[in-house]
Amino acid sequence: MEKQMTPEKSQLAEEALRAYSFEKTEVSFIRHNENITCRAVADGNTYALRIHQPVEGFSLKLFWQGKEKNLMRGETELLLHLTKTAPFPVQTPVKNRRGEYVTVLSDGTEAQLLSWIDGRTLTGEDLSSCAEELGKLAAQINAAARGFSGERISYSYGLVRRMKSEVMSAGTQGHLTQEEARICGRVLDEIERIMAQLDAQPDSKCLIHADLSTDNILKTPAGLAPIDFSLSGFGYRAQECGMLAYNYDNEKEREAVRASYEAASGVAVRPRHMKAFGIFSILAFIAAQHDRYWKEAWFREAMVRWMDTEFSELLKGS
Repeated sequence: MEKQMTPEKSQLAEEALRAYSFEKTEVSFIRHNENITCRAVADGNTYALRIHQPVEGFSLKLFWQGKEKNLMRGETELLLHLTKTAPFPVQTPVKNRRGEYVTVLSDGTEAQLLSWIDGRTLTGEDLSSCAEELGKLAAQINAAARGFSGERISYSYGLVRRMKSEVMSAGTQGHLTQEEARICGRVLDEIERIMAQLDAQPDSKCLIHADLSTDNILKTPAGLAPIDFSLSGFGYRAQECGMLAYNYDNEKEREAVRASYEAASGVAVRPRHMKAFGIFSILAFIAAQHDRYWKEAWFREAMVRWMDTEFSELLKGS
């Protein structure tokens, strides 16, 4: 994630804000991953400005299959839906002078302006006291998104198979060892089997946030608030619960997330299914980002650790 505002980013932000009827604006950089995200103060009001230009090497091609142009528009529709249904604070999209929620810049880049939520992102220290609250928040997100049918990612068999193809390619390229690629493929086979089991169960699927990391959860005076729905899509409750629980290394805290989610949603989540989707998030990262990180020492070390712990433990029960 890049951590500075370059002249190029400043130009994009200035162009995006010219689409609104502001007299005076001031922009400060927040982060750059799949979007350039900034804090914009305009005529005394504060907004979040998001410009859909992924950082170099960051790719969502596995998830979107050529539909990336619909990414921000579908997310905008979801935020408008949540504004009406959610019990938690939501970043509400703001229309530009033309009455549009998404602004297309001169180079074709899309941008959106959202209302600002006062708060701060969670820290590692926050996590230890928030496990139950986070499980409840995940259930609230899933419930508030009910009825939404717009364009989002499909966390389906097709995605898993594309991930398998990508990790095999990473093995061929030398970004993973052949053994690492083989084991990743076996883990994805097991995740497919779990998806088939869940497909046979009522109410196991819903629209999920799918990226509830500490950077995407704000602690506000009104309670926890999720932000950045870029990776939201149609998936499984066990996936939402499992990916969230994997913010924790401690099994007791992971269990607290699961129990709280079950209590708030009224839907049971099996620990094995939750674990499988926590591992799914690791594999999604490997499949999408191996081109970018395979030479890094931390990535090599993490692969050895994942092979020896998470991946082997899941396969023992398959």
